[in-house]
Amino acid sequence: MSLRTRLNLQITLCFGLILILGTVFVIQQARLAVQEEVGSTANLTLRLIEVALSNAEPGPEQSGGVQRNIVRQIARLGETRHLHIEILRQGMPVFDTRREMHSRYDAQAPRWFISLIGPAPMEFRRVLTTNDDVDTEIVIRADPSDEIAEVWGDARIVLGLLVLAVLTANILVYFTIGRGLKPVGTILKALDGIEQGDYRLRLPRFNLPEMGQISDKFNHMAEVLQRSRDENRALAQRSLAIQERERRNLAHELHDEMGQSISGIKALAVSISQQDIDDREQIAASAETIVAISNDIYGVARQMMRRLRPVILDELGLVVALQEMIDDWNSRHEDTFCHFSHSGELGNFDEELKISVYRMVQEGLTNISKHSDANEVYINLNRDSAQGQDVVQLELSDDGLGFDAQKAHWGLGLLGMRERCEALGGKFSLVTQPGKGVSIDILLPINRDISLHDQ
Repeated sequence: MSLRTRLNLQITLCFGLILILGTVFVIQQARLAVQEEVGSTANLTLRLIEVALSNAEPGPEQSGGVQRNIVRQIARLGETRHLHIEILRQGMPVFDTRREMHSRYDAQAPRWFISLIGPAPMEFRRVLTTNDDVDTEIVIRADPSDEIAEVWGDARIVLGLLVLAVLTANILVYFTIGRGLKPVGTILKALDGIEQGDYRLRLPRFNLPEMGQISDKFNHMAEVLQRSRDENRALAQRSLAIQERERRNLAHELHDEMGQSISGIKALAVSISQQDIDDREQIAASAETIVAISNDIYGVARQMMRRLRPVILDELGLVVALQEMIDDWNSRHEDTFCHFSHSGELGNFDEELKISVYRMVQEGLTNISKHSDANEVYINLNRDSAQGQDVVQLELSDDGLGFDAQKAHWGLGLLGMRERCEALGGKFSLVTQPGKGVSIDILLPINRDISLHDQ
């Protein structure tokens, strides 16, 4: 069931309840009105009859005329509304006010309405005795038909207006809800597009404030998703490019350094095998050459292994490896000096955390050398407790050019650092302003089951 149908059904049920309560109220008021009107008329008529009888004190010779006079007076009451008067003599009707209802309404009330508001039957009888021993019986019955017809006419108008109001309100609510929920279709269509990977979709600004907020949040979400996808693509391309560059460099070094060195060793070995065994000086010279070439090969191999993975990280730990890298960086950048400080127990991390910290510092120094034009660089590494969790905190800052973080496009170096941080469940924050340098604060949880990024 759609939201529109459900809302309209609930509103219709609410209006239906109001209509039922209104109908019950109208019927209750109509019943009270009929009872009061009919009862009042009947009581008034009875009092008039009692007064007429009490004023008549006939003698024996006058009783017949007096009784006839009383009967004539009662007969004149037949025009009274809400009463049915019948006069019986010797059980036979001599006067009856039964007639068609004189009502200002053309239509009679329906049976169900009469059964709901009709009062209980009211009947009064009085017997008059004359000298001729012929009894005259007066029967007065309450006849609410006039009053019921009148009340039905009023109730019909009230109920009709109530039904019309309910129908009108329901129709207005139906179309109002339909107009209000019209943007839902557009939103669902846009969500389908996002599901298919079209992050360029944007919603228009809707008139309803709530829908406008949804539109703003959706557009922000789509923008973030598009930016994240673009960044991931750039990182993937950069990763592939780095892999290819490393493979190419390794191939060149293997060919240029090791290939030539191994060929030289082979040539010297062949030369030694062909020399006279008594020519010791020549053999010693060739052996020294082989040792020198082997040292060169070892240096090249060590440099290649260091590039692939810093061996010192495994041998001497993270702090020593960082200090060596920073010292080497300082020696190659005379105009910039990097200060390194550390605190806390930093030696018992897992391998992935150690290499990630090492690579982030390496990437940070590379960015500083390329873009910052800084004089001083500060790197601080410590073990701390943040939000009740054991974490490693890495801070990198410089006094360089800085940039506008809201407008500038993040380079692949910063993106790579952030991706490494988030992959370990850490939190990455960057503060910078043009002319005021860059400050990067990275928190990495030591417990890999905890993510600081979601806290």
